[in-house]
Amino acid sequence: MATRRLLRSAGHPRFSASQTARRERLWALAVVDTLTHAVIGALGARTLIAQRLPRRWSLAAGALGGFFPDIDYLWFLLDPLQFHAYWHRSFTHSLLMLPLWALLLSVTLYLLGGRKQNGWLLYLGCALGLGLHIAADLITAWDLQLFWPLSDWRTSLAWIFVIDPWFSALALTALLLCWRWPHAGWLGAAPLVLWLIWSIQYKQQALELAQAFAQQQAEAAQVSVWPQPFSPRNWKLLVSGTHGHWQAHLRLGDSRSRLADYWPHPWLRSTAQAYQPHSALIWQFHPRFDSPQGDGETALQLWHSEMLQDVRQFFSAPARYHQPDSSANHCLWFTDLIYSLPTQRPPFIYGACRSPSSVWQLSRQPVTATSAE
Repeated sequence: MATRRLLRSAGHPRFSASQTARRERLWALAVVDTLTHAVIGALGARTLIAQRLPRRWSLAAGALGGFFPDIDYLWFLLDPLQFHAYWHRSFTHSLLMLPLWALLLSVTLYLLGGRKQNGWLLYLGCALGLGLHIAADLITAWDLQLFWPLSDWRTSLAWIFVIDPWFSALALTALLLCWRWPHAGWLGAAPLVLWLIWSIQYKQQALELAQAFAQQQAEAAQVSVWPQPFSPRNWKLLVSGTHGHWQAHLRLGDSRSRLADYWPHPWLRSTAQAYQPHSALIWQFHPRFDSPQGDGETALQLWHSEMLQDVRQFFSAPARYHQPDSSANHCLWFTDLIYSLPTQRPPFIYGACRSPSSVWQLSRQPVTATSAE
């Protein structure tokens, strides 16, 4: 693709040696997310159809359906920007495509040894896994294209963080309960529902605090809140205006988390400690285009250029990202605040670079081995 060629020509290969550690960490998180989906799919199928389908086949159908939608990660290997801008959570997460995928997966199970089983029940188990995967992704902050290919409209509920170890642990516990006793699945699923209700209530509290701050601003602002890692009490608050975004990292409650000092790695501890109660909340302004170098007008023109069209499609809360230039190239960088975590280097940094004798070219920041700033 043209985008991929531009990325290489700007001097940033898709995969460099310095990216290895960071990429392995990101892929590990993706694996945890996918395994959680498989567990939830198996739980749903085991609970709803186990009486009419042997245990191993109900679990296999639900787990396969829960796993399958994340097959779209293969497109990331071809072109990361195109993947995030257009393909992630689209054709494999579409309600319109669900019947077709369920048919494909159930036929696969049938051919792999399920010929003695009821084909419609295999189909139902796969459909349950697929539907639960879509529902579980819908409650995170990453948008889904639910009606692909008829519409590219994206939406999300943003109730929990994309990787929630507590939610995953509850799902695994529920599956272990219903492994032996199918009807225990309903009992095991109850804590998951309560966790979601708890998260929704916290989101409303965070939204009210962000709206109160927005009312103090001179211009009309768009308010959004985004779930964060470590706890359902942690939220990113964004108040976005014409010139930039006010951002704060909130810990709901009267004090900082007591667990923040006990996470096993320094980068985890530093991020967990950054979420502050309302009484100590720190708001920081992130300009869309301006910078101390006075190149805001150039950044504005580049941002609206055809060259950065895919980046505009991907980013929802774009802001300038500043980093000292160590090469002869002059670069202007953008990141998306929604995907950034406090004290961590943003995972997605795109922009444009040029040398003294060349024109602007699309570029991507190489991911370093350490993410802490």
